[in-house]
Amino acid sequence: MSAAWHGGLTRSAVTTRGQRVEVVFGGNWSHGFGPDFAGAMLDFGGEGLRTGDVEIHLSSSDWVRHEHHLDPRYNTVVLHVVARSDGPDARREDGAVIPTIVLDIPDASLFAIDQELPEIWSTLGHSVCAEDVAGREPARLRVAILGLGDRRFSERVARFEGELAVEPLSTVLLRGLFDAFGYSQNREPMRALFDHFLDSTVCPHPDPGAESWTPHAVAGALLGAAGFLPLAPSDSHFAGLSAEDVSLIERSWRRNPGQTTQAATAWTRARTRPANHPALRLMQLARLLAATNGQPATLLLRCIRDGEDVPGRLRDLTGDATGGSFGAGRARAITASVVLPVAMAYAHHLGDPELEDTVSRAWAALPRSEWSRPARRGLEQAVGNARIGAIGERAIQGLIHLDRTLCTPRRCFECPIAAEVIRDRQRQRVVKPGAIQSILPT
Repeated sequence: MSAAWHGGLTRSAVTTRGQRVEVVFGGNWSHGFGPDFAGAMLDFGGEGLRTGDVEIHLSSSDWVRHEHHLDPRYNTVVLHVVARSDGPDARREDGAVIPTIVLDIPDASLFAIDQELPEIWSTLGHSVCAEDVAGREPARLRVAILGLGDRRFSERVARFEGELAVEPLSTVLLRGLFDAFGYSQNREPMRALFDHFLDSTVCPHPDPGAESWTPHAVAGALLGAAGFLPLAPSDSHFAGLSAEDVSLIERSWRRNPGQTTQAATAWTRARTRPANHPALRLMQLARLLAATNGQPATLLLRCIRDGEDVPGRLRDLTGDATGGSFGAGRARAITASVVLPVAMAYAHHLGDPELEDTVSRAWAALPRSEWSRPARRGLEQAVGNARIGAIGERAIQGLIHLDRTLCTPRRCFECPIAAEVIRDRQRQRVVKPGAIQSILPT
């Protein structure tokens, strides 16, 4: 029944009290404790759209038999789906009555689905999903993983397109860069710093040649607004600053009295790798802004159009004579997550097919960044020890999407890797008509 619901075999139904329900989104299959499908969107006739969870049982009396009426975890359930109604509508622990629908699917179809599930689940969701397929036909799995990378890229592009509808390119790219420079541990204070920077009187608007865009002035504006000034010896050490640098930065900040600052405690320093220390990241960002007069979008977009090495240019812009730029892997990750998606969104915004093609080529050719834990988990879950060829950034992003969006929430029936496994099984034997194919991804 859960497979049938997940596959969309029922899109419209009538409750036991005569109310029509349209299924806009059936929810995410949890495959675990709590309600069976989370975050469903249901249009109840006469009441409008409601969001909540869906619980599925063979009999309506199973609600009480399973003691869901005593469990507050089920207070989010807004629809009870059953194969047969043998009692009153279910009532939640908070007292609310839950509408019930009887799943109108022939017993023969449910039986066919039930017969298929044990074999399918025996091949999915365990230590490795598709090692056998990857060993025999690695190209099939590689195409699926690259497709997931493109999906992740497209989701970012769509988000930036929405921002470009109301804000200029320079603002959209800068916000993305501030967020990316915060890495995973300091994204929130970086976002707050960007909002301050956007409204700041220290660096108000790009003005080529203005004193406010010297490296020390921008560093003073950022570090001061972030609450790092005066710099502690440990922070200046991790930022790679000399005593003279610290003096110039602090002097620049003192020229602008009354500036608001964040609390220094907003930043995470403990258990942070030296390369990710927030003071160092802020210095790298200051160098980038100073080198581009606060307009990195103009330079980076030109690099993309000219087919240049964008990650390499990012490293050049964030370093100084003594080094201090971030590593090649991090530069590629920022290019993949911010620079190229913003550029593609801008191409869509302008209706510029030439720029779209240039960004697409850069995305496909981008070398691998870093082997993050989600990417390693995704690869191990999908193919085990099998080899699928060289891994570029497009595949890395696909593996991250696989781990976070499909494997972790156990959304196997939406996964292209799972689909390849099932197609492989179906090729090796005859499958009864009307069985699970009707609910699997095509």
